[in-house]
Amino acid sequence: MPCALPRPTAFRLPRQAEHLHIEAYRNVHCRNYSACVDVAVREDWDSFTCAKCPLFHEDKAPGADSYAFNQPSDPGRP
Repeated sequence: MPCALPRPTAFRLPRQAEHLHIEAYRNVHCRNYSACVDVAVREDWDSFTCAKCPLFHEDKAPGADSYAFNQPSDPGRP
């Protein structure tokens, strides 16, 4: 499956932004997050949202289960 292109949208933070978690409007774990930041900087946006992007709910934060059984074996351990 080809990667979707970055699709950030300009976003004005509401007045109560200090009570709003960033996860409510951005997916910081997205594989394209840095590209979206680049778009926002180039466009001189104050902020952006991922809400209209098809990848908004795709990439999730890595959980412990991603690493629990993927540890290298210790040759010095019996």
